[in-house]
Amino acid sequence: MRKLPILKSLHLFEAVSEFSSFSKAAERLNITTGAVSYQMRLLEDWFGRRLFVRHSSGVRLTSDGEQLKRSCASAFTMLEKGCYELRRRDAAQTVVVGCSTTFLSHSLLPRIGTFRQLHSNIDFAFETDSNLDALVVGALDVLFVSGVLKRPLPVREVHVSNEMIGPVCAPATLEAIKSPKNILSIPLLHESGKLDAWNEWASAAAICLRGSRHVAFDTFSVAVEAAKSGLGAAICSQILVRSNLEKEELVAPFGFVPVNRSIYMFVSEHARNMAAIKQFRSWALSEIFSGDDPVSYFQGATREVKRAGQVNVPAASLPASAR
Repeated sequence: MRKLPILKSLHLFEAVSEFSSFSKAAERLNITTGAVSYQMRLLEDWFGRRLFVRHSSGVRLTSDGEQLKRSCASAFTMLEKGCYELRRRDAAQTVVVGCSTTFLSHSLLPRIGTFRQLHSNIDFAFETDSNLDALVVGALDVLFVSGVLKRPLPVREVHVSNEMIGPVCAPATLEAIKSPKNILSIPLLHESGKLDAWNEWASAAAICLRGSRHVAFDTFSVAVEAAKSGLGAAICSQILVRSNLEKEELVAPFGFVPVNRSIYMFVSEHARNMAAIKQFRSWALSEIFSGDDPVSYFQGATREVKRAGQVNVPAASLPASAR
């Protein structure tokens, strides 16, 4: 039998090392701060050395703690990867897709029926609280992310498209906005915290939004519904309202302009050669990225797989979540 510390203690240690606080780690794991503190004392007693320096604002790792953190990260990643590989062994016809709730609701689900008609034997599982780390260890097969990502990316196969934004409104609202400058005559609708999107569009359209009336909604979905009801114009990403435009529920009177963000589709290295993944990838490129000229490439390869247009991928930090 292996003589190791209690696995639970090591798991808690990794959480504490991430947050540099017993209380924050306890909150994340939904246990008491006292329980975390007790497990860390047990761990330090097992090693016979200090792993943390305690101070008024939290804790910091000692050099021994840093070494244990690296060991835990490597071991848990390997364990997690092995567990997901075993779990997925008999699920070859299920595609696990990670994306935001907004992307799932407004981009994937309105079109996924066409894929099911072609491939009725393929099932889906959707994860709306996921990231690149989950893709790397095999918890996801495909991941959609919107934002600005730091290069190099930890996934070999990547498909990228510039994000396009623009105002959309109900067809009846068109009478009030004959030109971009007329947009000031109606309320400007947006998701809370997304006011910058209107400024991005205004800069591209060379108009000033000073004096405009803004109405914020808790979610993107409610902002779109408000636009459909004729309450104003909502600023939207083209990829999220394409189905609404096709159904003529909304119109884009001034089209869409590119912004300094991209939409990414990552494909897991563990699953990229599976038939179901290949079929979904091909479908997504033609249906989801249709008209967006995606760039597809394998990182580290000597040539790009497909290049349909130039895409700017700025070097910046990875966002905590997509839209």
